[in-house]
Amino acid sequence: MTFNRFYLRIVFYSLLASLLVIAAFNGSVRADHREMEGVELTVYNHDLALVKERRIMELPAGIGELRFTEVAALIDPTSVWFRSLTEPKVRVLEQNYEYDIINDGKLLQKYLGQKIRMTTVKGDNYEGYLIGAGANLIIAAKPDGGEVKVIKSEQLQAVFFPEMPGGLVVRPTLVWLLSNPNKAGKQQVEVTYLTRGLSWKADYVATVNQLEDRLDLIGWVTLDNKSGSEYKQAKLKLVAGDVNRVPETMRPEAEKVFLMRAAKEEAADAGFAEESFFEYHLYTLGRSTTLKNNQVKQLELLTGVSVPAQKLYIYEGALNPKKVKVMLELKNSKENNLGMPLPKGRIRVQKADSEGSLQFVGEDWIDHTPRDEKIRVYLGNAFDITGERIRTEAREPSKNIREESYRITLRNHKQEAVKITAIENLNRWNEWRIIKNDCDFVKTEAGKVEFTTTIPAGGEKAINYTVRYKW
Repeated sequence: MTFNRFYLRIVFYSLLASLLVIAAFNGSVRADHREMEGVELTVYNHDLALVKERRIMELPAGIGELRFTEVAALIDPTSVWFRSLTEPKVRVLEQNYEYDIINDGKLLQKYLGQKIRMTTVKGDNYEGYLIGAGANLIIAAKPDGGEVKVIKSEQLQAVFFPEMPGGLVVRPTLVWLLSNPNKAGKQQVEVTYLTRGLSWKADYVATVNQLEDRLDLIGWVTLDNKSGSEYKQAKLKLVAGDVNRVPETMRPEAEKVFLMRAAKEEAADAGFAEESFFEYHLYTLGRSTTLKNNQVKQLELLTGVSVPAQKLYIYEGALNPKKVKVMLELKNSKENNLGMPLPKGRIRVQKADSEGSLQFVGEDWIDHTPRDEKIRVYLGNAFDITGERIRTEAREPSKNIREESYRITLRNHKQEAVKITAIENLNRWNEWRIIKNDCDFVKTEAGKVEFTTTIPAGGEKAINYTVRYKW
């Protein structure tokens, strides 16, 4: 008999004792005797979910106790909200969260100093007061001593406990002390709480056509449930956005989450419907789904067919003097067969080779993207395009003025012409102006300009400019 088998038997008899005690317990009403009416699950990006359940439950009359066992193991007990929809006058006088889950070690610790029985693999029976519970069990003939025996773990066949000790539960349990002005009977109740252990993320797969001017996009939602509970046939909602949460030491009412009405913008049959939600976006699945504990589930979020796209070559010489980035740009608009606000996530891009086999060409992260905004996906660095950036001159014509000149040289080793955008960050001082340039540019934001030029096949081109800073 191995040590592990010994402890497995302890767990077996512990659970058996638990079931016997639970079956005999009639001092309170249990939530197991209820009819499920529905589960609503709102999952946030970062390890947080709001669980809302409506059930028909048997409530005691007057002041009585109600035990509710089927809750997430990672529940935040301070966020629990209980109310009776049948009788609004039902009040919660007290709430206790019991989470000391039974296991072999805790069971033995609870029985230190108390009488237990053991059976060995040879069929010998022992009875005594447990005074030690380590690798071996130590029992004494009397509570205060007497003959002492050490029973080695490999000799044990079974350990018997007279009853389930107090303070241990089979699963996390909420216990309410209720005041019910009505007689005992069934009522419709609603229970809402926050829990950790649930999160979701978005993943996208884009397939680029041969001309690299259009792509097909599919978005997936990946749900990960490690909350310690199963949610059967739940109405699923996902919140996309950066929701602020306070540290554990500061948990005011602000952490409680309340949903509000919002106008629907997009919908899909049995898929996700998107709607505005406070300063975030809410995605509601058009059908119920079951999310098991310790399960990763994927659901389709969106599809976009033949989305216009543009391949860009971007050179940022101040950051990487030799490499030219390859990017895909698309606009999240209805005209482009998209238009649903996109949750942040990873996007993987693939393209068919000459034999028609799809090959992976790069991936990137995109941020939360509203409709009608552009997305740039960085795929990697160009093999046949290189760059060089040097400062050709720097001078200070006066005390508060500095001028700097740069030359950017771009080389194209491809067999076709390419258009390249060189990005320059002019943020040395707040006040700046380009006073000389041989290539047109646009100012895209404060301290940033873009030069765009076309390089012929097998050729090169230089971009020269001078910037004047003033302070």
